[in-house]
Amino acid sequence: MFLDEFEKYNLQYEKGVKKISYRSSYPKIVKEPFDLKLEKSHGNYDLFFNRKGLLLHSVHTEKNKNYKVIYGYNRKGILLTAMSLLSEKNELISLSEFEYDEKGRIERETVRSFYHSLDCNVISECIHTYKENIHEMLMTSDDEEEDCTFYYTCDNKKRVIEEKAIRGENELVYWNKNEYDKNDNLIKEISLGEDGEPDGVYEFLPVNNGLATGYHYKSKDTNYLREYSFTFNDKGHWVNQVMLNDGEPRYFYDRIIEYY
Repeated sequence: MFLDEFEKYNLQYEKGVKKISYRSSYPKIVKEPFDLKLEKSHGNYDLFFNRKGLLLHSVHTEKNKNYKVIYGYNRKGILLTAMSLLSEKNELISLSEFEYDEKGRIERETVRSFYHSLDCNVISECIHTYKENIHEMLMTSDDEEEDCTFYYTCDNKKRVIEEKAIRGENELVYWNKNEYDKNDNLIKEISLGEDGEPDGVYEFLPVNNGLATGYHYKSKDTNYLREYSFTFNDKGHWVNQVMLNDGEPRYFYDRIIEYY
């Protein structure tokens, strides 16, 4: 749902930042004339923050459409709404609303999507419930044939040690178990099949300056190393990231940062 995207954008924030422009690309071979160039990839956006680090709005530039999102908060800086608009006409695409329980945990997320008129075409909802060490999320949508339920099991340090998603009554979507080091860094993610037996393992490389540096993935059919290499500016904020598979560059990510 939309809240996951919002949290991802906030992870981009650096102290004192006014604007972050995020761009992605991948190497593409051009046969005539033979050359190697960088092709624009998906997931390109500009993030605008106020002086307190609150994300005010974002502008997204994709191949098929350009749109912007305006974020609304209460007086305590808690996200209440997110409105998505087509950039050229300010045409409403979707409206997301968020409700929280007395402990400040997300309780309900409602997304109303609009297409060819101001009538709401599709309503999607996420209902969150919390029982001891289990966080349960039920996702429903008008255009989905079956609901999907997500289960997150936490340890006494509130770290997610198990994740499971079930579609409908009993169709397994995914099932993962997580392991952490003494500094609470994720070091291993084990993917399980319906029988509860491992079918894939992610072994994460050490975190460097708070940034993930990659992982080694192994399964019965696949074995590869994915690494992330960073370049930093004079403030210590990363401005270039290269994603490599077994040493071969696959994607490039650039950040242009403006400060107050």
